[in-house]
Amino acid sequence: MSTRDITVVLTGATSGIGEATARSLAPRLTRLIVHGPERPQDVTGQLAELRAASPGEVHYVQADYDRLTAVHRLADAVADLTDRVDVLINNAGRPGAPRRRLSEDGNEATLQTNYLAAVLLTERLTPLVPAATGRVVHVASATHLSVSLDPDDLNYERSAYSATTAYARSKLALVAHARWLAEQAPVPPPDTVSLHPGVIRTTLLHAMFDIGGDSVTHGAQNVMNAALADGRWDGRYLDELTPARPNPAALDPGFRDRLIHRTAELLRGSAPVQEESHAGHR
Repeated sequence: MSTRDITVVLTGATSGIGEATARSLAPRLTRLIVHGPERPQDVTGQLAELRAASPGEVHYVQADYDRLTAVHRLADAVADLTDRVDVLINNAGRPGAPRRRLSEDGNEATLQTNYLAAVLLTERLTPLVPAATGRVVHVASATHLSVSLDPDDLNYERSAYSATTAYARSKLALVAHARWLAEQAPVPPPDTVSLHPGVIRTTLLHAMFDIGGDSVTHGAQNVMNAALADGRWDGRYLDELTPARPNPAALDPGFRDRLIHRTAELLRGSAPVQEESHAGHR
């Protein structure tokens, strides 16, 4: 994929792997749209650095994924900034909360930030992504290999909650969604891929695990490879740079259909009222 004249939307771009990925992308793109939960005035230094390195445009859009209406506004803002998104990188994520907590929409908070918001943003922006050349990237985690997921209990209403399991389950859902998009979506979208970016030293990692890891630059390079590699990934899961077998549930069409059906139920009614919505707005 040429990197001379493309537009990339990168969520979760103000810290960790996302921040490092933004720094790597800025010099290579015509247009980079970055998202974070912070107010614009709180990221002026980072934006100045990105704009100084970029030969083109760098834009910032704020959105708090604890509210799905904010995801709609994010999509609207992106549509106001560009009529084409060549690559959407769903990188925004949070560690599992210490105790089960509900978002403002009534969903388990980790699930909403790491999975539901990414699915919603993908649905909203897919019309802007060229079918033949565009790509959607879900930044997942190898932790998804260690868990099972009941699509009828996405919000931990019946099963015992743990922070690490909540995180891993949200990433399993992401991996399965990428595969569903490639193989089962009624109107197949642009190319899709999910990836484990590596065990990376970030605040998110250390919130859940007492281990070391590689640098954020290492993780960013793996995200860059998934986003900008030539050819098609066709819904594959990457373990860093290498295509790998995901959790068996992600390969099960029946599981994926149940997951997507329940996801649609949780997202139903999330659209903002007409006054809040315009043609297109983390």
